[in-house]
Amino acid sequence: MTHKKKNTQEASAFQELSVIDLILIDHRFLKECIEVLTDENADKRKKMSVAKEFLDAIALHSTAEKKAIYSPLEKNEDLHSNILEAEVEHGIVDKKVKALKVKFLHARVLRDELEAELKVLSELVKHHLMEEESEMLPKMRDVIDDETLNEMGREFMKIRKFTTKDLKDYPQIQDELIQWKDNIQKVSSEFLAKMDKFVENLQH
Repeated sequence: MTHKKKNTQEASAFQELSVIDLILIDHRFLKECIEVLTDENADKRKKMSVAKEFLDAIALHSTAEKKAIYSPLEKNEDLHSNILEAEVEHGIVDKKVKALKVKFLHARVLRDELEAELKVLSELVKHHLMEEESEMLPKMRDVIDDETLNEMGREFMKIRKFTTKDLKDYPQIQDELIQWKDNIQKVSSEFLAKMDKFVENLQH
C-alpha cells in the first residue's frame, strides 16, 4: 500500500469518529497518568516525567473541550447544567495546571509538596473524567445527532492536535473500550464496532 493511500484511509477513519469517541480516547492517556501520580509507591523520577506530559495533555484537552463542546452546547437546554458544572471544574483545574507548569520550570526533583499538589490535581481530573463519562457524554449521545457529533469531533481533533500516531500509541484501546461499555451502558456496540474498524484501518 502506498504512503498516500494509507494516509487517505487514516484520514477517512478519523472522519468516522465523533467528538465523544475522541474524548474517550483522550481520557485514556489522562487516566494512565493519574494512575502513576496517585500511586504512593511509584518512583519519583517516573512521576516527574509523567507529570510534565500530564500537564501538557490537560491543557490541550481542556482547550479543545471548551472550544469544540462547551461553547456550542452551552445553550442546549438538556446539557446546560452539565456544561456549566464542567466549565467551573475546568476553571479550577486550568488554574492549578498553569501554576504547576511554572513550578516545574524550576524543579529538578519532585519534592513532597509538589508531589502532593500533583496528587490533588490528579484526583480533581479523575472526578471530572468520571462525571463526563457517566453523565455528560451519554446525554450528548442521546440529544445530539450523529452529524453534529462528527462535526464537533473534527473541530475537537483540530484543536487538540490529534494525529493517527496518538491512536497508534494506544495498543490497549479495544480492551479499554470494552471496559467503558461495561461501566457506561450508554456507550453503544456501534461505537465499539466503529473503533474495531478504525484500529484495523490503522494496522494496514
